[in-house]
Amino acid sequence: MRRLLAAFIGMLLLTACQNGASAAPSPTTSPSTQAVAPRHFTVYDTTFYDHLDLTQYGAVKADIIYEGRVAALSGQPVRSPNGRPTTELVLPPKGAYQKLVRQHLANPGPLVLDYETLYLQGTPEVAKRHFRKLSTLLTWTREVAPHKQIGFWDLLGNTGRPYYPLGRTLAAHEDVFLPSLYTSSTDSEATWQHRLDKARAQAKQIAPGKPVYPFLWPQFRDRPGAGRYVSPALWSYELQACSKATNAVVLWGGGQHGNRNTAWLDALKHFLTHRS
Repeated sequence: MRRLLAAFIGMLLLTACQNGASAAPSPTTSPSTQAVAPRHFTVYDTTFYDHLDLTQYGAVKADIIYEGRVAALSGQPVRSPNGRPTTELVLPPKGAYQKLVRQHLANPGPLVLDYETLYLQGTPEVAKRHFRKLSTLLTWTREVAPHKQIGFWDLLGNTGRPYYPLGRTLAAHEDVFLPSLYTSSTDSEATWQHRLDKARAQAKQIAPGKPVYPFLWPQFRDRPGAGRYVSPALWSYELQACSKATNAVVLWGGGQHGNRNTAWLDALKHFLTHRS
């Protein structure tokens, strides 16, 4: 059975490379039958700040399957339970993977697949290998979550232009793009807006009409500001900009420090209260 699956995926990959966009392993249910994106702007919550429940302010819980948890299924070394494996992700046993997926279906928001060692980058051989693994994992996920919105975390921003045909094949079976728009310490409103516009333009090139739900984090992603909180003004701007350009955002972040800074939370609560 594994040899037949490998041969089947290989045939799909060859067709994708030749035609620019072809069918990946067919999920049980096509994304076209999935729930339509909410009519009003939605804030999805994947945060893990201590003693902080954003649903009380109107956010909707979503789930993330972290690559480290997938790697652990086959005994692959990982940096931490929620971190990346130390080497490229190895495909786990199908049954164990699907059991893991079932454990991440309780919340109503999208299911985020965070597989950062499998981005469509590098040499053609590497990108094709990553494509095969992503196709398989997406198929296995769809089989046990046929009615769930599913998307890969930040694959959109980590797909090299030569591999757009592979990205289009995967996107045909994803429901949503989930690009990271975490704030850089050098970002202004203008530079951050440019990054949002770039992500939307790339999404349009790969899969016109596919929803884009940016990932936002109220803290800076890089040095020298890593860990510091984004100013309330810039944070509010990011939320407003997304509400004008997309149907939803996904919030990430966590730990004890989130309770020591209330400015970002006050801005978020104001936004949630007044959003359309």
